[in-house]
Amino acid sequence: MENIEKVSQNTEKTTPPNEMYAKTKAYQDFINVLSQIIEKHGSEVLSELNQAK
Repeated sequence: MENIEKVSQNTEKTTPPNEMYAKTKAYQDFINVLSQIIEKHGSEVLSELNQAK
């Protein structure tokens, strides 16, 4: 996460998930897997996106 320089305006405007769904194990598992992927490959993806600009 330290590789993220700024938060986009779209991120600030997104709505949170439904509260009941956010408490489910499936949602928590999804978020955990997503965070692991971002931690492992996030800087690589961000550098590719920055080069595409």
